[in-house]
Amino acid sequence: MAKSKIIETTFVCLLMAITIVVALYASILNGKVENYKKALNNSYESSFYSLNDEVNSIESTLSKLSVSNDEKMQEKYLTEICSLCEMAQNDLSALPLEHNMLSNTYKFVNQLGGYAFSLNESLEKGETIDEQNKEQIGKMHKSSQEIKNELNNLASILGSNYSIVDNISSSKIGESGFSENFHNMYDETIKYPTLIYDGPFSDSLEQKEVKGLLNLDYTKAEAEQKVKKLFEGYNVSFSGETEGKDFWTYNFNLKKENLNGFVQITKKGGFVLSYNRENNALVARKSILECEKIAEEFVRKMGFSDAQIVWSQDANSCVYLNFCYVQNGTIVYPDMIKVKICRESGDVIGLEARSWAYNHTKRNIESPKFSKEEARQKLSDYMEEMDSKLCIIPNEHKGESLAWEFRCYYDENIYYIYVNANTLEEMKVLKVVSTSDGELLM
Repeated sequence: MAKSKIIETTFVCLLMAITIVVALYASILNGKVENYKKALNNSYESSFYSLNDEVNSIESTLSKLSVSNDEKMQEKYLTEICSLCEMAQNDLSALPLEHNMLSNTYKFVNQLGGYAFSLNESLEKGETIDEQNKEQIGKMHKSSQEIKNELNNLASILGSNYSIVDNISSSKIGESGFSENFHNMYDETIKYPTLIYDGPFSDSLEQKEVKGLLNLDYTKAEAEQKVKKLFEGYNVSFSGETEGKDFWTYNFNLKKENLNGFVQITKKGGFVLSYNRENNALVARKSILECEKIAEEFVRKMGFSDAQIVWSQDANSCVYLNFCYVQNGTIVYPDMIKVKICRESGDVIGLEARSWAYNHTKRNIESPKFSKEEARQKLSDYMEEMDSKLCIIPNEHKGESLAWEFRCYYDENIYYIYVNANTLEEMKVLKVVSTSDGELLM
């Protein structure tokens, strides 16, 4: 009986000891998790507050630029804007935002940087900022004011014990997730001017019907496996789902050598909708041709086997490339993919494929009613034709049209002129603004 009591007492003591050890281990583990969450949250907050400061500075500098008539001061302001836009892009990419919440703001900052660089180049050539450009600067300034106000509102939320990490996932009842706090940045309350095109028809989207996704549902595990295969060398972690109007995506954070990235995979079809990664490039080591080859290999790896480069823009530290679907020699501009290459490392640091996801399908392309020679007659006699090709372009409001594209030279400028291949109607004229930062179309 005494022996049984001893065994029972020993067992109770042992159980208590195990309980204490488990409790201590859980406490230590929980402490490590909390420390990790705190460090991650601090990183996100640092990127957000840096972005807030940069946008405030962009708005202030644009306001000064809009009233300055001194060319040296204008050059100074434009150089500052270029630098601020580059930093803002990196900070936006570092935030755990759903793509549809940051795409407009990211695009605005990207285009503003390119626009400022273009104006600066013009000033260096002895030109002046004309009335049309002053009007555009005014529009950019107004948009930057609206973005600044929204970010300042968000800054006040973060200052009230708000945790970004705890709000990355879908929102709880009565409580907004972090991406949802950016709703007004995406909403039509901010008027983002479409002044600069980084290639022909790069702003076009047919958002009535999603045509470019395979009718196959991916699980989260399958999507994660695909991300790990496509982005070898990165640490991959799941960061939630986005249930949008047209796309439901699995979202993943990427990390490589202290550089953060973000990728979205559609649930339907396992399609790479977007990818962004920070860029810390200082010098351009890779040639444009090398970057084009890297981009082509990446696009093939992503599964876009019928896409070809139709436009490239050298932005010193990186190269932007537009790929379009080509069917039987005809360029299909609505089916577009945009890729960004770092010129120092040769890494792919960006991909945006929403246009392809919306529009891609095999077309029934009939022979044009009017030949290239007949369409050429619509050109001005002053135009010197440099190149021409058959293409499909988006109409201004709805649908697509078969057109002849003519790349022409006149009065030291290059123009892209589009003539409807079935009606001979002139549909679009784009002017190339050539700078050392690449070619922009307006």
